[in-house]
Amino acid sequence: MQDNYTTYRGVRIDDTAEWRLVLYLSATGMSAYLKNIENPLEPILTLFSESWGRDERSLLARIEQGVYDHPQVMDDFSTDIVICTPCTLWAPAEVCTDEDRYEQAFNRVFPAVEPSDMMVDVNGDAGAVCTLAPGLPAFLRRTLSGARVVSHQSVLVQRFASRGGEMPVLYVDIREGEADFILLDDKKLLLAATHIWHDPMDIAYMVFNTMDVYGLSRKSTQVSLSGQRDVKQQLLKQLREQVDYVMLTMVPSGIGDEAIPLAAAFALSRRNG
Repeated sequence: MQDNYTTYRGVRIDDTAEWRLVLYLSATGMSAYLKNIENPLEPILTLFSESWGRDERSLLARIEQGVYDHPQVMDDFSTDIVICTPCTLWAPAEVCTDEDRYEQAFNRVFPAVEPSDMMVDVNGDAGAVCTLAPGLPAFLRRTLSGARVVSHQSVLVQRFASRGGEMPVLYVDIREGEADFILLDDKKLLLAATHIWHDPMDIAYMVFNTMDVYGLSRKSTQVSLSGQRDVKQQLLKQLREQVDYVMLTMVPSGIGDEAIPLAAAFALSRRNG
């Protein structure tokens, strides 16, 4: 009698129900990770990671090929698909659950996006509507039916909001060429946005601009940095010259060694589901 198991990168998987799969998709690459939810102390397993240049015309084809080249992601795991895109609009939950209303709102900010290419992620009293590539939602429904599709901003907001705080906190997560800005006052979301940067000083400018726009005092607001090590260390020193509370964000253990995007790491370590 043949044993029923599969080997992934040298790790034997006897029961897919014991593992969570996170598929992380962006304009410049995709990656897939496995986390043992029965034994959380086991290290995260990276199934694959691919990167490419920005090209909207070929993006869907690249994602499709990545899935077909790694059919393990279509196995019967509890799967989260994290969509990393700056094309994300936040709105009240009642808007995000009304197709006509969120389509109209989204197209005011991101014109000419087909409704079929919008993905909606509602959590509590707010939701995120996002898009990455034409045809992507239909492909995900066909090939990874049952997977939970979430905006990367939504994953960050949910985790950071669970921490609360005695003062407003501006979280800044830094990736190659992009940075996420999540501003919370206790558990209340004030801002979630993704901005392009070319120089670390671009990020510093956006931090100060955000604080000015929202009327936040530099003596009673916390700035919390994560992401690219060299950039955040440079910003840590610079921002501390003008902001009283600047620190590094607490992140799940082990993600630095794996170079896992923060939203993917949070999705892997979520407690529910």
